[in-house]
Amino acid sequence: MKTKGMIYAASAAAFWAISGISGQILLQQFSFTANWLVSARMLVSGFVLILISQGSHKGNLFAIFKNPKDALALILFGIFGMYAVQAGFFQTIAFSNASFATIIQFTGPVFIIFYEGFRQRRWPSFQTIFLLLLTFVGILLLATHGNLHQLIVPKMAIIMGLIAALAIAIYSILPRQLISDYGSLSVVGWGMLIGGTFANLIHPFWHPTGTFTLFSVSQFLIVAIVGTALSFFCYSQSLRYISPSLAGILTAVEPLLSLVFSIIIFQMAFGWIEWVGFLMVFCSILLIQKQL
Repeated sequence: MKTKGMIYAASAAAFWAISGISGQILLQQFSFTANWLVSARMLVSGFVLILISQGSHKGNLFAIFKNPKDALALILFGIFGMYAVQAGFFQTIAFSNASFATIIQFTGPVFIIFYEGFRQRRWPSFQTIFLLLLTFVGILLLATHGNLHQLIVPKMAIIMGLIAALAIAIYSILPRQLISDYGSLSVVGWGMLIGGTFANLIHPFWHPTGTFTLFSVSQFLIVAIVGTALSFFCYSQSLRYISPSLAGILTAVEPLLSLVFSIIIFQMAFGWIEWVGFLMVFCSILLIQKQL
């Protein structure tokens, strides 16, 4: 059973990584905008997750809306968690690439550390502070190629990536009680639909901006279904067989997979300084996650 859970968690990481690559193809090769991609993706993914949730649990699909407090928490989660994560992530890809977007989004636990420290009114341990410094230096190496006087990654990519990382923290903290009461698939599905509705106020999905071909449509389906609905279903299934900490460690291979895919598919140059920066971020965040 443990092996089954590990396979589910690793599959979720692989699907998330593939989704980022497909998103980069849509944004940079077919001229879709991040705003349209987020609008369309969230609506499709939300409907799929709601259908999976209803098929799995057979409960009252609208029960969460009967409690005004829970409904408000769900709306906040949908906008400041789900939508902000998606928008920040794909905007980062648009300004840079899927690999950098995945790596910088991976720093979300840093914001969770600060939140928990503020909530409990205590400073992080010396070990945690050291790991946070390693993370910062690693991101700096990735963004500058070791030349502190010149950014090789646009400033907007860094800003949007940090917004995505902050949203990851909100995404992780805000819905904890909701997930306990209503189930992860239902909460995330509704969060996707609410976030998708908000996204469509910014850019309606019926106003596409890119080029539609059989290949681009297939890439969109990978982003909307494989990289969201299927990946989250695999992750939630993994929690039936393994602990959340083990699942988190296994899904942490997503940045590594995204980097490998980027090098293979886009022939992305990655020198030894970037490798050092990547390993600093990857290892430090992995150790930080074990403390959460």
